[in-house]
Amino acid sequence: MKQLIAIFLTFILLATSSFGSGRSFSSIPLPQSIFLDTNGMPCNSKCLKDFIEQGFYFSFISRYSKELADEDTLQELYTNLSVTFDLDAQGNKPAIKLAVLFPQKRIRGYAISTVNTIIAYLLHRDHHFDIEIFNIEDEDEVSIKTAIDNIDTKGYHYVVAPLTLEGATHLANYSGKLRLFIPTVHKSLIQNAPESVLFGGINYEQQIEALMSEANGKVALFSDGSLLANSLDSFVRNKAGTIIYNQELGDSKINFKSMLNKNTRLDNSSVFLNTPLVKSSLLASQLRVYDIKPYVLLSTQINYHPMLLTLTQYEDREKLLIANAIDFVPSNLRIINSLLGHSLEYDWVNYATSIGIDHFYVNYFNTGATPLFKEYIIDGQVAYKTKLFRANRYQLLPAR
Repeated sequence: MKQLIAIFLTFILLATSSFGSGRSFSSIPLPQSIFLDTNGMPCNSKCLKDFIEQGFYFSFISRYSKELADEDTLQELYTNLSVTFDLDAQGNKPAIKLAVLFPQKRIRGYAISTVNTIIAYLLHRDHHFDIEIFNIEDEDEVSIKTAIDNIDTKGYHYVVAPLTLEGATHLANYSGKLRLFIPTVHKSLIQNAPESVLFGGINYEQQIEALMSEANGKVALFSDGSLLANSLDSFVRNKAGTIIYNQELGDSKINFKSMLNKNTRLDNSSVFLNTPLVKSSLLASQLRVYDIKPYVLLSTQINYHPMLLTLTQYEDREKLLIANAIDFVPSNLRIINSLLGHSLEYDWVNYATSIGIDHFYVNYFNTGATPLFKEYIIDGQVAYKTKLFRANRYQLLPAR
Protein backbone atom coordinates (compact mmCIF):
# COMPACT_ATOMS: atom_id res chain seq x y z
CA MET A 1 0.00 0.00 0.00
CA LYS A 2 2.89 2.38 0.85
CA GLN A 3 4.46 1.63 -2.52
CA LEU A 4 1.18 2.46 -4.27
CA ILE A 5 0.91 5.77 -2.38
CA ALA A 6 4.53 6.57 -3.22
CA ILE A 7 3.89 5.92 -6.91
CA PHE A 8 0.76 8.08 -6.81
CA LEU A 9 2.62 10.96 -5.10
CA THR A 10 5.43 10.66 -7.63
CA PHE A 11 2.86 10.94 -10.42
CA ILE A 12 1.42 14.10 -8.81
CA LEU A 13 4.89 15.65 -8.46
CA LEU A 14 5.72 14.86 -12.07
CA ALA A 15 2.41 16.30 -13.23
CA THR A 16 2.98 19.45 -11.15
CA SER A 17 6.48 19.95 -12.54
CA SER A 18 5.19 19.47 -16.09
CA PHE A 19 2.13 21.69 -15.97
CA GLY A 20 2.40 23.93 -12.93
CA SER A 21 5.48 25.78 -14.18
CA GLY A 22 3.95 26.44 -17.59
CA ARG A 23 6.14 23.99 -19.45
CA SER A 24 4.85 22.01 -22.41
CA PHE A 25 5.74 18.59 -23.77
CA SER A 26 8.29 18.40 -26.55
CA SER A 27 6.87 18.50 -30.07
CA ILE A 28 9.40 15.90 -31.18
CA PRO A 29 7.43 12.73 -32.06
CA LEU A 30 8.04 9.56 -30.08
CA PRO A 31 10.31 7.01 -31.79
CA GLN A 32 8.61 4.05 -33.42
CA SER A 33 10.15 0.60 -33.86
CA ILE A 34 9.70 -1.39 -37.07
CA PHE A 35 10.51 -5.10 -37.38
CA LEU A 36 10.97 -6.44 -40.89
CA ASP A 37 10.28 -10.02 -41.92
CA THR A 38 13.38 -10.92 -43.96
CA ASN A 39 12.43 -14.60 -44.26
CA GLY A 40 9.30 -14.27 -46.36
CA MET A 41 8.10 -17.79 -45.57
CA PRO A 42 4.68 -18.32 -43.89
CA CYS A 43 4.71 -18.95 -40.15
CA ASN A 44 1.76 -20.67 -38.43
CA SER A 45 0.86 -20.70 -34.74
CA LYS A 46 3.26 -23.59 -34.00
CA CYS A 47 6.08 -21.71 -35.66
CA LEU A 48 5.35 -18.60 -33.59
CA LYS A 49 5.17 -20.61 -30.36
CA ASP A 50 8.59 -22.10 -31.17
CA PHE A 51 10.00 -18.57 -31.43
CA ILE A 52 8.57 -17.73 -28.01
CA GLU A 53 9.97 -20.89 -26.39
CA GLN A 54 13.40 -20.05 -27.77
CA GLY A 55 13.18 -16.41 -26.70
CA PHE A 56 13.28 -15.10 -30.29
CA TYR A 57 10.84 -12.24 -29.62
CA PHE A 58 11.96 -10.08 -32.55
CA SER A 59 11.38 -13.01 -34.92
CA PHE A 60 7.96 -13.52 -33.34
CA ILE A 61 7.03 -9.86 -33.89
CA SER A 62 8.21 -9.78 -37.49
CA ARG A 63 6.40 -13.02 -38.43
CA TYR A 64 3.14 -12.49 -36.51
CA SER A 65 0.06 -12.14 -38.70
CA LYS A 66 -3.33 -10.66 -37.78
CA GLU A 67 -4.92 -13.75 -39.32
CA LEU A 68 -3.82 -15.57 -36.15
CA ALA A 69 -5.76 -13.21 -33.86
CA ASP A 70 -8.05 -16.06 -32.76
CA GLU A 71 -5.12 -17.46 -30.76
CA ASP A 72 -5.66 -15.57 -27.49
CA THR A 73 -2.19 -16.25 -26.05
CA LEU A 74 -0.39 -15.19 -29.22
CA GLN A 75 -2.53 -12.11 -29.63
CA GLU A 76 -1.98 -10.97 -26.06
CA LEU A 77 1.79 -11.47 -26.30
CA TYR A 78 1.92 -9.56 -29.57
CA THR A 79 -0.10 -6.62 -28.20
CA ASN A 80 2.08 -6.48 -25.07
CA LEU A 81 5.25 -6.52 -27.17
CA SER A 82 3.72 -3.88 -29.45
CA VAL A 83 3.41 -1.54 -26.47
CA THR A 84 6.87 -2.45 -25.14
CA PHE A 85 8.63 -1.75 -28.46
CA ASP A 86 6.37 1.18 -29.46
CA LEU A 87 5.10 -0.58 -32.59
CA ASP A 88 1.85 1.35 -32.26
CA ALA A 89 3.49 4.48 -30.92
CA GLN A 90 1.75 7.82 -31.20
CA GLY A 91 4.64 9.22 -33.24
CA ASN A 92 3.67 12.56 -34.79
CA LYS A 93 -0.04 11.80 -34.63
CA PRO A 94 -2.09 14.45 -32.79
CA ALA A 95 -3.78 13.91 -29.44
CA ILE A 96 -7.10 12.10 -29.60
CA LYS A 97 -10.14 14.35 -29.19
CA LEU A 98 -13.16 12.46 -27.94
CA ALA A 99 -16.55 13.50 -26.58
CA VAL A 100 -18.54 11.38 -24.13
CA LEU A 101 -22.28 12.03 -24.02
CA PHE A 102 -24.45 10.57 -21.29
CA PRO A 103 -27.52 11.23 -19.11
CA GLN A 104 -25.97 10.64 -15.69
CA LYS A 105 -29.31 10.53 -13.85
CA ARG A 106 -30.57 7.79 -16.19
CA ILE A 107 -27.53 5.52 -16.39
CA ARG A 108 -26.03 6.38 -12.97
CA GLY A 109 -22.90 4.31 -12.30
CA TYR A 110 -22.26 3.64 -15.97
CA ALA A 111 -21.55 7.34 -16.49
CA ILE A 112 -18.33 7.14 -14.47
CA SER A 113 -17.31 3.64 -15.49
CA THR A 114 -17.69 4.43 -19.21
CA VAL A 115 -15.32 7.39 -18.92
CA ASN A 116 -12.86 5.33 -16.85
CA THR A 117 -13.00 2.53 -19.42
CA ILE A 118 -12.06 4.95 -22.20
CA ILE A 119 -9.25 6.46 -20.12
CA ALA A 120 -7.93 2.98 -19.28
CA TYR A 121 -7.82 2.06 -22.97
CA LEU A 122 -5.97 5.22 -24.00
CA LEU A 123 -3.54 4.90 -21.08
CA HIS A 124 -2.81 1.37 -22.24
CA ARG A 125 -2.18 2.70 -25.75
CA ASP A 126 0.08 5.44 -24.32
CA HIS A 127 -1.54 8.02 -26.60
CA HIS A 128 -2.22 11.64 -25.65
CA PHE A 129 -5.91 12.40 -25.42
CA ASP A 130 -8.44 15.14 -24.78
CA ILE A 131 -11.78 13.88 -23.44
CA GLU A 132 -14.71 16.16 -22.71
CA ILE A 133 -17.86 15.01 -20.94
CA PHE A 134 -21.29 16.27 -22.02
CA ASN A 135 -23.84 15.44 -19.33
CA ILE A 136 -27.50 15.90 -20.23
CA GLU A 137 -30.41 16.03 -17.80
CA ASP A 138 -32.80 14.08 -20.00
CA GLU A 139 -32.82 12.08 -23.23
CA ASP A 140 -35.63 13.93 -24.97
CA GLU A 141 -35.17 15.10 -28.54
CA VAL A 142 -34.36 18.71 -27.63
CA SER A 143 -31.67 17.72 -25.10
CA ILE A 144 -30.00 15.33 -27.53
CA LYS A 145 -30.01 17.85 -30.39
CA THR A 146 -28.63 20.62 -28.17
CA ALA A 147 -25.83 18.36 -26.92
CA ILE A 148 -24.90 17.26 -30.45
CA ASP A 149 -24.80 20.87 -31.65
CA ASN A 150 -22.53 21.74 -28.71
CA ILE A 151 -20.22 18.80 -29.42
CA ASP A 152 -20.02 19.75 -33.09
CA THR A 153 -19.35 23.42 -32.30
CA LYS A 154 -16.43 22.46 -30.03
CA GLY A 155 -14.78 20.58 -32.88
CA TYR A 156 -15.27 16.99 -31.77
CA HIS A 157 -15.73 14.35 -34.47
CA TYR A 158 -15.88 11.15 -32.39
CA VAL A 159 -18.44 10.48 -29.66
CA VAL A 160 -19.08 7.62 -27.23
CA ALA A 161 -22.66 7.79 -25.96
CA PRO A 162 -23.97 5.27 -23.39
CA LEU A 163 -27.65 6.07 -23.73
CA THR A 164 -30.92 4.24 -23.19
CA LEU A 165 -33.10 3.29 -26.13
CA GLU A 166 -34.94 6.62 -25.97
CA GLY A 167 -31.76 8.68 -26.27
CA ALA A 168 -30.22 6.40 -28.89
CA THR A 169 -33.27 6.80 -31.12
CA HIS A 170 -32.99 10.60 -31.07
CA LEU A 171 -29.20 10.51 -31.42
CA ALA A 172 -29.43 8.48 -34.62
CA ASN A 173 -31.58 11.24 -36.11
CA TYR A 174 -29.15 14.07 -35.26
CA SER A 175 -25.74 12.42 -35.70
CA GLY A 176 -24.83 14.62 -38.67
CA LYS A 177 -21.18 14.19 -39.69
CA LEU A 178 -20.13 12.88 -36.26
CA ARG A 179 -18.96 9.31 -35.76
CA LEU A 180 -20.75 7.85 -32.76
CA PHE A 181 -20.57 4.65 -30.77
CA ILE A 182 -23.49 3.64 -28.54
CA PRO A 183 -22.35 0.73 -26.32
CA THR A 184 -25.68 0.21 -24.56
CA VAL A 185 -28.15 -0.45 -27.39
CA HIS A 186 -28.34 -3.10 -30.11
CA LYS A 187 -28.75 -1.81 -33.66
CA SER A 188 -31.82 -3.98 -34.28
CA LEU A 189 -33.78 -1.68 -31.94
CA ILE A 190 -33.10 1.45 -34.02
CA GLN A 191 -34.78 2.05 -37.35
CA ASN A 192 -32.79 3.51 -40.25
CA ALA A 193 -29.61 4.20 -38.28
CA PRO A 194 -27.00 6.04 -40.40
CA GLU A 195 -23.66 4.37 -41.15
CA SER A 196 -21.83 6.85 -38.92
CA VAL A 197 -23.58 5.46 -35.81
CA LEU A 198 -22.20 2.20 -34.42
CA PHE A 199 -23.79 0.01 -31.74
CA GLY A 200 -22.41 -2.31 -29.07
CA GLY A 201 -25.51 -3.67 -27.37
CA ILE A 202 -25.86 -7.35 -26.52
CA ASN A 203 -27.78 -9.54 -28.98
CA TYR A 204 -30.20 -11.02 -26.44
CA GLU A 205 -32.18 -12.83 -29.12
CA GLN A 206 -29.01 -14.69 -30.10
CA GLN A 207 -28.39 -15.55 -26.45
CA ILE A 208 -31.93 -16.87 -25.98
CA GLU A 209 -31.51 -18.98 -29.10
CA ALA A 210 -28.27 -20.46 -27.74
CA LEU A 211 -29.92 -21.21 -24.40
CA MET A 212 -32.95 -22.74 -26.11
CA SER A 213 -30.69 -25.36 -27.67
CA GLU A 214 -30.16 -26.70 -24.13
CA ALA A 215 -33.85 -26.69 -23.18
CA ASN A 216 -36.36 -29.50 -23.39
CA GLY A 217 -39.91 -29.05 -24.64
CA LYS A 218 -41.23 -27.94 -21.27
CA VAL A 219 -40.36 -24.23 -20.89
CA ALA A 220 -41.15 -21.96 -17.94
CA LEU A 221 -40.07 -18.39 -17.35
CA PHE A 222 -39.71 -15.87 -14.56
CA SER A 223 -39.28 -12.14 -15.15
CA ASP A 224 -39.51 -8.86 -13.25
CA GLY A 225 -41.68 -6.72 -15.52
CA SER A 226 -38.82 -4.47 -16.66
CA LEU A 227 -38.38 -3.39 -20.28
CA LEU A 228 -35.47 -5.78 -20.73
CA ALA A 229 -37.31 -8.68 -19.08
CA ASN A 230 -40.33 -8.15 -21.30
CA SER A 231 -38.07 -8.24 -24.35
CA LEU A 232 -36.41 -11.45 -23.14
CA ASP A 233 -39.84 -12.99 -22.43
CA SER A 234 -40.88 -12.22 -25.99
CA PHE A 235 -37.78 -13.91 -27.41
CA VAL A 236 -38.42 -17.01 -25.27
CA ARG A 237 -42.06 -17.23 -26.34
CA ASN A 238 -41.14 -16.88 -30.01
CA LYS A 239 -38.58 -19.69 -29.77
CA ALA A 240 -40.47 -22.01 -27.41
CA GLY A 241 -44.00 -21.64 -28.69
CA THR A 242 -45.75 -22.93 -25.57
CA ILE A 243 -44.88 -21.71 -22.04
CA ILE A 244 -46.06 -24.08 -19.30
CA TYR A 245 -45.56 -21.55 -16.48
CA ASN A 246 -45.00 -17.77 -16.41
CA GLN A 247 -44.48 -15.70 -13.26
CA GLU A 248 -43.50 -12.06 -12.71
CA LEU A 249 -41.44 -11.19 -9.63
CA GLY A 250 -42.37 -7.58 -8.86
CA ASP A 251 -40.74 -5.08 -6.54
CA SER A 252 -43.01 -5.93 -3.61
CA LYS A 253 -42.34 -8.75 -1.17
CA ILE A 254 -42.27 -12.05 -3.03
CA ASN A 255 -44.29 -14.93 -1.60
CA PHE A 256 -42.25 -17.90 -2.80
CA LYS A 257 -44.37 -20.38 -0.84
CA SER A 258 -47.57 -19.63 -2.74
CA MET A 259 -45.61 -19.60 -5.98
CA LEU A 260 -43.49 -22.76 -5.59
CA ASN A 261 -45.00 -25.02 -2.93
CA LYS A 262 -46.14 -28.25 -4.64
CA ASN A 263 -45.77 -26.62 -8.04
CA THR A 264 -45.18 -29.85 -9.96
CA ARG A 265 -45.40 -28.03 -13.30
CA LEU A 266 -41.83 -26.83 -12.78
CA ASP A 267 -40.41 -30.33 -12.27
CA ASN A 268 -38.26 -31.39 -15.22
CA SER A 269 -38.85 -28.00 -16.88
CA SER A 270 -36.41 -25.63 -18.57
CA VAL A 271 -36.68 -22.50 -16.43
CA PHE A 272 -35.64 -19.15 -17.92
CA LEU A 273 -34.52 -16.63 -15.29
CA ASN A 274 -35.17 -13.29 -17.01
CA THR A 275 -34.53 -11.53 -13.72
CA PRO A 276 -31.57 -9.57 -12.31
CA LEU A 277 -28.87 -11.20 -10.24
CA VAL A 278 -30.34 -10.95 -6.73
CA LYS A 279 -33.81 -12.18 -7.74
CA SER A 280 -32.34 -14.98 -9.86
CA SER A 281 -30.19 -16.10 -6.93
CA LEU A 282 -33.17 -16.09 -4.55
CA LEU A 283 -35.32 -18.00 -7.01
CA ALA A 284 -32.64 -20.64 -7.64
CA SER A 285 -32.31 -21.27 -3.91
CA GLN A 286 -36.07 -21.34 -3.32
CA LEU A 287 -36.59 -23.93 -6.06
CA ARG A 288 -34.37 -26.25 -4.05
CA VAL A 289 -36.10 -25.32 -0.76
CA TYR A 290 -39.43 -26.47 -2.21
CA ASP A 291 -37.87 -29.59 -3.68
CA ILE A 292 -38.45 -28.59 -7.29
CA LYS A 293 -36.09 -30.34 -9.68
CA PRO A 294 -35.90 -28.45 -12.98
CA TYR A 295 -34.35 -29.95 -16.09
CA VAL A 296 -32.13 -26.89 -16.46
CA LEU A 297 -31.95 -23.23 -15.35
CA LEU A 298 -31.21 -20.74 -18.15
CA SER A 299 -30.21 -17.09 -18.11
CA THR A 300 -28.65 -14.41 -20.31
CA GLN A 301 -25.86 -11.86 -19.85
CA ILE A 302 -27.77 -10.15 -17.02
CA ASN A 303 -26.63 -12.87 -14.58
CA TYR A 304 -23.06 -13.32 -15.80
CA HIS A 305 -21.32 -12.01 -12.69
CA PRO A 306 -19.02 -13.54 -10.03
CA MET A 307 -21.38 -12.34 -7.27
CA LEU A 308 -23.55 -15.27 -8.32
CA LEU A 309 -21.03 -17.53 -6.59
CA THR A 310 -21.54 -15.64 -3.33
CA LEU A 311 -25.31 -15.26 -3.50
CA THR A 312 -26.03 -18.93 -4.18
CA GLN A 313 -24.88 -22.31 -2.93
CA TYR A 314 -23.38 -24.65 -5.49
CA GLU A 315 -26.38 -26.99 -5.28
CA ASP A 316 -28.68 -24.05 -6.16
CA ARG A 317 -26.81 -23.23 -9.37
CA GLU A 318 -25.64 -26.71 -10.36
CA LYS A 319 -28.03 -26.84 -13.33
CA LEU A 320 -27.66 -23.19 -14.32
CA LEU A 321 -26.41 -22.22 -17.79
CA ILE A 322 -25.59 -18.57 -18.56
CA ALA A 323 -25.11 -17.06 -22.01
CA ASN A 324 -22.11 -14.72 -22.21
CA ALA A 325 -20.75 -12.51 -24.99
CA ILE A 326 -17.62 -11.22 -23.21
CA ASP A 327 -14.49 -12.73 -24.71
CA PHE A 328 -10.76 -12.12 -24.52
CA VAL A 329 -9.49 -9.11 -22.53
CA PRO A 330 -5.74 -8.25 -22.68
CA SER A 331 -4.21 -8.64 -19.22
CA ASN A 332 -2.62 -5.16 -19.05
CA LEU A 333 -5.90 -3.52 -20.00
CA ARG A 334 -7.70 -5.64 -17.41
CA ILE A 335 -5.26 -4.46 -14.73
CA ILE A 336 -5.63 -0.76 -15.58
CA ASN A 337 -9.43 -1.05 -15.47
CA SER A 338 -9.21 -2.85 -12.15
CA LEU A 339 -7.08 -0.02 -10.71
CA LEU A 340 -9.79 2.40 -11.82
CA GLY A 341 -12.37 0.40 -9.87
CA HIS A 342 -14.26 -1.70 -12.43
CA SER A 343 -13.93 -4.73 -14.66
CA LEU A 344 -14.26 -5.57 -18.32
CA GLU A 345 -14.58 -9.33 -18.02
CA TYR A 346 -17.91 -9.22 -16.12
CA ASP A 347 -19.41 -5.92 -17.25
CA TRP A 348 -20.64 -5.99 -20.82
CA VAL A 349 -21.20 -2.21 -21.12
CA ASN A 350 -17.57 -1.51 -20.23
CA TYR A 351 -16.49 -4.34 -22.51
CA ALA A 352 -18.55 -2.95 -25.38
CA THR A 353 -17.16 0.54 -24.73
CA SER A 354 -13.62 -0.85 -25.01
CA ILE A 355 -14.46 -2.49 -28.34
CA GLY A 356 -15.89 0.80 -29.62
CA ILE A 357 -12.86 2.87 -28.65
CA ASP A 358 -10.61 0.13 -30.06
CA HIS A 359 -12.46 0.45 -33.38
CA PHE A 360 -12.02 4.23 -33.39
CA TYR A 361 -8.35 3.87 -32.49
CA VAL A 362 -7.24 1.42 -35.18
CA ASN A 363 -9.44 2.91 -37.92
CA TYR A 364 -9.11 6.65 -37.29
CA PHE A 365 -6.75 7.66 -34.49
CA ASN A 366 -3.75 5.43 -35.25
CA THR A 367 -4.42 3.52 -38.45
CA GLY A 368 -2.38 0.37 -38.78
CA ALA A 369 -2.30 -0.25 -35.01
CA THR A 370 -3.12 -3.76 -33.85
CA PRO A 371 -6.69 -4.27 -32.52
CA LEU A 372 -6.86 -5.40 -28.90
CA PHE A 373 -10.19 -7.20 -29.27
CA LYS A 374 -11.34 -10.04 -31.51
CA GLU A 375 -14.85 -8.78 -32.23
CA TYR A 376 -15.62 -7.11 -35.54
CA ILE A 377 -18.18 -4.39 -36.17
CA ILE A 378 -20.40 -5.67 -38.97
CA ASP A 379 -23.09 -3.49 -40.53
CA GLY A 380 -22.79 -1.00 -37.68
CA GLN A 381 -23.09 -3.52 -34.83
CA VAL A 382 -20.49 -5.31 -32.70
CA ALA A 383 -20.72 -8.99 -33.67
CA TYR A 384 -20.46 -10.96 -30.43
CA LYS A 385 -19.96 -14.69 -30.16
CA THR A 386 -22.29 -16.18 -27.56
CA LYS A 387 -20.85 -18.89 -25.32
CA LEU A 388 -22.59 -20.83 -22.57
CA PHE A 389 -21.07 -20.87 -19.08
CA ARG A 390 -21.60 -22.83 -15.87
CA ALA A 391 -20.98 -21.57 -12.36
CA ASN A 392 -18.98 -24.29 -10.67
CA ARG A 393 -17.95 -24.18 -7.02
CA TYR A 394 -15.36 -21.43 -7.44
CA GLN A 395 -15.70 -19.68 -10.80
CA LEU A 396 -17.63 -19.22 -14.02
CA LEU A 397 -16.34 -21.59 -16.70
CA PRO A 398 -17.32 -22.47 -20.29
CA ALA A 399 -19.95 -25.19 -20.32
CA ARG A 400 -18.01 -27.09 -22.97
